[in-house]
Amino acid sequence: MTVVRRWVLTAVPFGIATAAYVGVFLASYDRLPGRIATHFSGDGRADGFMSRPAALWFGGGLLVGLGLLFTVLTLVSKESPGSRLTTAVGAGTAVTLGYPLVFTVLVNTEAHDPAEAHLPIWHVAVLLLAGAATGAVAWWLMSAGPRPAPTPPAPSLALADGEVAAWSRTVVSHALLFPAGAVTLGGLFAVAFGPWQAGLPPLVLGLACAPFACVRVTVDRRGLTVASTVLPRPRLALPLGSIVSAAGVQVDAMGDFGGWGYRIRPKRRGVVLRSGESLSVRTVGGREYVVTVDDSTTAAALLNGLVNRHAGERA
Repeated sequence: MTVVRRWVLTAVPFGIATAAYVGVFLASYDRLPGRIATHFSGDGRADGFMSRPAALWFGGGLLVGLGLLFTVLTLVSKESPGSRLTTAVGAGTAVTLGYPLVFTVLVNTEAHDPAEAHLPIWHVAVLLLAGAATGAVAWWLMSAGPRPAPTPPAPSLALADGEVAAWSRTVVSHALLFPAGAVTLGGLFAVAFGPWQAGLPPLVLGLACAPFACVRVTVDRRGLTVASTVLPRPRLALPLGSIVSAAGVQVDAMGDFGGWGYRIRPKRRGVVLRSGESLSVRTVGGREYVVTVDDSTTAAALLNGLVNRHAGERA
């Protein structure tokens, strides 16, 4: 039932927006000028134009494409705050896009010159409020559902006084590495063969993201450290004194965190490079940190042992 609800709350708003836009456009087609105003400046005056067929296909294709994207995202994600947020954003986006597209057709109807079309700026406030309200309703209709029970801590690895132990693993995210590489290559191609100004932003973005597609996770006497294998900063460091317990858990990147990378959720943070086995660390402040890494049970047991020894030394 939850899957059906997510599908309805995401697909139906986009379906209504697409039907409204295409229906109004076709009903007004013969009364529209050959070129219609599709973009308006801050004072509401038309400053961008498209042919009638191009405007029809562009608006309809945009709504259908985004509708499919959000619907797939909500269907592949399991019940979680992440999937709930995706559903709410999708429903709000359908209204935020559908509203101006429909009104663009209306202000062009019966216009002899598309430059005479005028779309008052107050419509921006209306579409934003309508989108936010629709998203809030979708969020409410999804309901939060029962919170999952906390994962019990992993067994503690007993360590003698003065005994030294450390654990380290490297994690590579193909979901981040391949797109970062493609963006970097696209930027290099544009810099080499086109206007370098156009290639510079994707080149910088790709080079900035690529180092964080591969991280090293370390558990030792300092606590937990997660850092890029290429750059020393930024990094996630949790000292032993701030850690309460650790455990090995299973994580769904999209369902639990809404994607990949460094993710932020209420009372939860995640270095999520893939789905699957992960190390979960709970801190004194009640926050949970999740790091996707293999052999997480061993890491959690060692971390629990180090935390217990540290607490005993302080006592």
